[in-house]
Amino acid sequence: MQNKKVDIRRFKKYIIPHIPRFIAAMLCMGLFSLMNLVSLWFIKNGIDGIFMQKEVHFMSYTFTSVHMLTLAAVAVPIIFALKGIGSYGRSYLLNHIGQNIIRTLRIELYDKLISLSHDFYVRNSSSKMMSRVTNDLGAMQTAFTRVPPSILMDGLTFIFMIGTVFYLNWRFALITFVGFPIAAIPLIIFSRKIRRASKEGQVQMAEIYSSLHQMLSGFSVIKAFNTEEHEHNRFKNDNNKFYHIALRVARVDARSSPIMEFLGAFAGAVILYLGGRDVINGVWSTGAFVTFLGAVFQMYQPIKNFANVNSQIQAALASSERVFEVLDEQPSIKNESNSVALKPFSKSIVYKNVDFGYLPDKDIIKNFNMTINYGETAAFVGHSGSGKTTIANLLLRFYDPRKGQILIDGQDVKFVTLESLRNQVGIVTQDVMLFDDTVKYNISYGSFNASMEDIVRAAKNANAHDFISKLPEGYNTLVGERGLKLSGGEKQRVSIARAMLKNPPILVLDEATSALDSQSEKLVQSAIDNLMKDRTVILIAHRLATVRNANKIIVMDKGEIAETGSHDDLMRKENGIYRKLNQLQGL
Repeated sequence: MQNKKVDIRRFKKYIIPHIPRFIAAMLCMGLFSLMNLVSLWFIKNGIDGIFMQKEVHFMSYTFTSVHMLTLAAVAVPIIFALKGIGSYGRSYLLNHIGQNIIRTLRIELYDKLISLSHDFYVRNSSSKMMSRVTNDLGAMQTAFTRVPPSILMDGLTFIFMIGTVFYLNWRFALITFVGFPIAAIPLIIFSRKIRRASKEGQVQMAEIYSSLHQMLSGFSVIKAFNTEEHEHNRFKNDNNKFYHIALRVARVDARSSPIMEFLGAFAGAVILYLGGRDVINGVWSTGAFVTFLGAVFQMYQPIKNFANVNSQIQAALASSERVFEVLDEQPSIKNESNSVALKPFSKSIVYKNVDFGYLPDKDIIKNFNMTINYGETAAFVGHSGSGKTTIANLLLRFYDPRKGQILIDGQDVKFVTLESLRNQVGIVTQDVMLFDDTVKYNISYGSFNASMEDIVRAAKNANAHDFISKLPEGYNTLVGERGLKLSGGEKQRVSIARAMLKNPPILVLDEATSALDSQSEKLVQSAIDNLMKDRTVILIAHRLATVRNANKIIVMDKGEIAETGSHDDLMRKENGIYRKLNQLQGL
């Protein structure tokens, strides 16, 4: 994935649906800022009217100091109550908008990740993608929920205060504005530094996720090889790198606020001196000057606040770049525009002149040609890396051939819908993937509408019902992450039950009985025999005892077919690869 600056306009589609709430939030912020203005007006007229002039004339009415004091006592709670309503409304509404935007982005990111092809996950680790969904979206969520209320409310306050200071004394107001361009310079510098460091921090946080994920998923190997200290040092190194990046952000962030405060204080001191001198000389009233000074400080407060939220903005922009990098990814395997649904399989699977490699300059499969007729069992054997599993991956369209075609009943699989293709293929592998849910859920995965009766029948056919019945909660027992609460043979039989429930016409068995003890293997092999009945089977195996009854055995060597035939045919070849493999395994 290429790093690139995010276009702010991309957020437009996420914001537009929330415009009515945004307008309501603006009204609430307007009320809050207006009450700030009214409170300043009360300060000016209170000081001048109550303590200086003793009475105030308004239209044809005369208000004494006592009247003004009573009015102030009644008005102040009302003003602050209205401020509270405005503050609550803008805070809730803007949080509502922010949370909804992040919810939408989280769903889009998940849908994008689940739609991407196998090659994407070969290039990118799953733990680093988890960091995009959690850490990066978390930074964006913080910005969406905290920054807009601050910026928009401060913006309205700033506008109201500008009007106030110009109304009170436009000459002093112009002096005040001299400081704003100066204040903008450090903000621009800080923004660039924080954004750069924030993006480095998000990348490094992904490395921490990766280290943690590898430790959690590989803890058995870590314990067996006594590598706890090595893993500790690796995680410590990643953690320290993030620590130093975070300190860089903190240093820049910590400098921004004092500098902004100093600039504001310096400008305030100039105004205090010049304005105070005019008050002493009687140029304007004490109340007006105090109000002006209060308005100026409230005008500088939004700039100071912006310095405080600047780090959140820059972190969110850095995170959004990483999130949109994923959203911009396109699956390499997808339905073509002219794809059609694959009709129920009934004739043959044909590999025609197929070339394929995971890397651009290295072919795993070379000029591969093979026909597997309906109802046949075709066994693929050979050394590791000879291309056996790749044959199955190409059939399922996890990848597309670089050259050639794969045909099912004469239909190129590239031009049938992925859903209709994969609905007709079941797969049982050596590395069984069970979800951290119940046994029932794992058997019915992909066949969620199956009845309990169908689930039990599938379990019985897979020789799994007996051990499931003995579990603490039977079919409702949680199997743990990746099925850790079950033995290898038990997980394998649950996987076979899942394939039986799906009932596909084409079955792929990839090393399904390897790494099992003899008793478990016997049960699993019996279950597999039940599963293979009346199906077209692609059987991938290292253990040659499991392929003897196959209709045809294909011996793979360096991506090409070295030999093909039945077990008896291949054993008759004196110097054949298959015969040598059997001898090596003592068969």
